[in-house]
Amino acid sequence: MRRISITNSAARLFLLSFLVLFFELVCIRWLSSYVLYLGYFTNFVLLGCLLGIGAGVLLANYQVRLINYLPVLLFSFFPLILFIQPQVTPSSQNFIYFTNNLAWLQLPAYILLPLVFISITGIFTMLSQELGFLLNEFAPLRAYNINILGSLAGILCFMVLGYFSLPSWTWFFISVTILVILLPRDRFFKRNVLLQIGLVIVIASSDYAFANLWSPYYRVNMLELSNEGYQRVRYPIVNKEIEKRVLFANGVAHQEFALVSKNLPFYNLPYDAFAEHQQYEKILIVGAGGGNDVSFALKNQVEQVDAVEIDPLIAKLGGTYHPENPYRDPRVTLYVDDARSFLEKSDTYYDLIIYALPDSLILAANTSNIRLESYLFTLEAFQSVKEHLKPDGLFVLYNYYRSEWLINKITHMLDEVFGSPVYYYFDNSPNNPGVFATIFAGPKARELVDSSLAIQLASRNDLVPATDNWPFLYLREPSLPVYYSISLLIILAVSAIYILLVSPKKAINKLGMPFFFMGAAFTLLETKSIVNFLLLFGATWVVNALVFFAILLVVLIANALAARYRFSKIWVFYVLLFLALILNFVVPLKTFLVDNLIARYVLVTMFLFSPIFFANLVYSTTFRDTQQANIAFGANLLGTMVGGATEYLSLSFGYSLLVVFAGIFYIFAFYFFRRMQR
Repeated sequence: MRRISITNSAARLFLLSFLVLFFELVCIRWLSSYVLYLGYFTNFVLLGCLLGIGAGVLLANYQVRLINYLPVLLFSFFPLILFIQPQVTPSSQNFIYFTNNLAWLQLPAYILLPLVFISITGIFTMLSQELGFLLNEFAPLRAYNINILGSLAGILCFMVLGYFSLPSWTWFFISVTILVILLPRDRFFKRNVLLQIGLVIVIASSDYAFANLWSPYYRVNMLELSNEGYQRVRYPIVNKEIEKRVLFANGVAHQEFALVSKNLPFYNLPYDAFAEHQQYEKILIVGAGGGNDVSFALKNQVEQVDAVEIDPLIAKLGGTYHPENPYRDPRVTLYVDDARSFLEKSDTYYDLIIYALPDSLILAANTSNIRLESYLFTLEAFQSVKEHLKPDGLFVLYNYYRSEWLINKITHMLDEVFGSPVYYYFDNSPNNPGVFATIFAGPKARELVDSSLAIQLASRNDLVPATDNWPFLYLREPSLPVYYSISLLIILAVSAIYILLVSPKKAINKLGMPFFFMGAAFTLLETKSIVNFLLLFGATWVVNALVFFAILLVVLIANALAARYRFSKIWVFYVLLFLALILNFVVPLKTFLVDNLIARYVLVTMFLFSPIFFANLVYSTTFRDTQQANIAFGANLLGTMVGGATEYLSLSFGYSLLVVFAGIFYIFAFYFFRRMQR
């Protein structure tokens, strides 16, 4: 490879680090918007990114510059996904999720997930070979610091794009521009530039053709009903008199914006399911969306409505284009927030709280299996709802639950929390393939008198309730579903073969083992920290991004200390690390639920990030003296992939045990570190 100047190397390393993390977020976000099933498995895409980065770094001394072939792969992969939009419908009675049954290409999960994984691995291998070369141009810690700074800039850039809901073609435009800057000026250059321009044009054309809007969570489209049938809506909408619009999220019909007279009758059940029509003074609607539930509340003369919706774009569209204009009514206060976080911060009591179809199509964090609404459906969340109800209050949940066992699970959780009769209206008609039900709980539920409408809770229940530690409402019982297991085994087997094939001779040796196990442990610590922050501060995209950003800042601080001071007794940091892990395991998270949010943030940051800080002091001090930065860095990234796969054990054991698994990995890291010293 052609060597480049040190000054130029620093700029290239920064830009490449920016591009690697930025494009990782682009891939996770964009792919899940077209391949719906990936919304529940974004960590599979992340694993592909990590394997590709690790393999690319190990290939630093390979004579062929793989980046020359990256534009060809990008131009082939993304338009193919756009054209085919493959979906998957795995058959399982024990795990529930949305999917798209209308796609013409349906693949089993154990085929689709590995195919996407292999493609992403190839993309990031080609991109990261340059990263491995540049890492060896600097002292290890300086290279690592530049890498972290570039990664921080990549996160910030993607956050800004998400805040302004900019279209996906802008994400690809930024990625392609940086890639063109990094491409070698050789005989492939003109071809590669043309391919990258073509890729941006294809993505931009798709955004225009589908009339895509991009919220921080979804690819959003809207169809409107007119005399000519449903037609795709382009923005801004000129005709605001349409009586019904259907909003699609990631290609699935998500909700309707319709007049009360055109809407389904279940919206009226909280008001009409009693002997006398109910009028409420103050209510809370969780998952308010575009405003249908709010419209019905206003028509039923509710005096004050608090509406909580997590997606700012959907709330904005509802405020602008809903035919009833519910969010413009002075009786309504709209909060764009996570509902669990809203309840934790609120001291208001309500006559009625409604969970209004609050289900999502995506994970709350790419490093976990928690969905956007998972922390709304735990015993602790229902207890929070109970604490915000007036003495004669009512809690109502309605949704297409898709399985009777899920209804049974929710009703028994409510029975455990409220200690009073729980009723539900179950629509088992042939026209209800989604298994729709309305569930009533709370003191006022006793007043339901029409037995033909409300069925009292059955006595038998063998389902495990969801908790804050095991927040998997849609999983019937703690287990690792079969198609998860098959997919993970295929991916791990492919990864092992791939690393053996692409690694240079003697690249995989005992010198890389401490870094490998540190990477595996760090991923589990990172996941545990993000999950706990989502629980304490809300599962919003802003919290997710800021926590990830804060983790990288902690890494940067640890690097700075390791660069400034030469610590000779690294075992001291291991002792402090294990003490921090023990405290994280034994101290309950509710200890930090103080009312003052600033104080809560400071306490939680110090507590949750203490293991990460000591872990990175260990890593940085060890990495500082390594003679082959690319080998150590590559081994660490491959370890993070193994840690990401280990995170799936939380489906069986919950999230608290991730600290234990992290501790085991650090024991192995310490063992191999001592061997390396000897």
